[in-house]
Amino acid sequence: MHRPWAYPIQSRPATLWESLALVLEWTVGFCPVCRRYVVFRRWTDNFRDSGFCSHCNSFCRQRQIALVVEHVYRQDHRYAALADNELVVYNTEARGSLHRELSASSRSQYVASEYFGFDVVPGQRFNGTRHEDVQHLSFPSGSIDLVISSDVWEHVPLPYQAHEEVLRVLKLGGHHVFTVPFHQTQFLDDVRATPNADGAPSLLKPPIYHSDPMSTDGALVYTIFSLQMLVRLAEIGYSTTLHRLYAPRFGILGNNALVFDAHKTL
Repeated sequence: MHRPWAYPIQSRPATLWESLALVLEWTVGFCPVCRRYVVFRRWTDNFRDSGFCSHCNSFCRQRQIALVVEHVYRQDHRYAALADNELVVYNTEARGSLHRELSASSRSQYVASEYFGFDVVPGQRFNGTRHEDVQHLSFPSGSIDLVISSDVWEHVPLPYQAHEEVLRVLKLGGHHVFTVPFHQTQFLDDVRATPNADGAPSLLKPPIYHSDPMSTDGALVYTIFSLQMLVRLAEIGYSTTLHRLYAPRFGILGNNALVFDAHKTL
């Protein structure tokens, strides 16, 4: 299986924290996912997907999302409502540390899903887990306050149709906080595959696959995004903020800590 590197990084010299993390393979700090002072272990030069929390096992990318969600809702003066389970939260992933922390608090308004294939009806449960296709969500319009997705949209055949669907289901003032592979210095999206009429992928470039717990074959990358994504999101109707993070005290290292907040505004 062809697996070229799929996370383009704008190079810069390593910081002191990053150099120490690579030598020691651990750092200490406060985890935004489980909200504890912990040790971040097993750092590698792929900072984005390493540095595991000694308590909840979150890695850097998951902490990036948690930190931005907290920042966004403190800015909106709705963090107390989020913490008190007064907001409807939809996570496009029903596994991992962020999901476990959200579901462990018995949040009655928390929904999580996975994608199990085009032949499963959105909203149905498959092996005990809700199935959703972000291109055709089953939620009513204007029903969700916050959508969270972590490296999902690059695997979606029609990613901007999926963004339109999320805009539909978000309440006015709602947010979609997400990460995707992103070319920081390119203007146009790197479209590597498109869907055929029957839904099968048509490869435009050599295939890239990411590991996928739902499939031993991995997940095909359709798109690596660029500045074009920000323009398209504005055309769809979002006000989007790009957060470029570097926060060693929160276990966030590396030069590719990018999180996007797509806000449904007037």
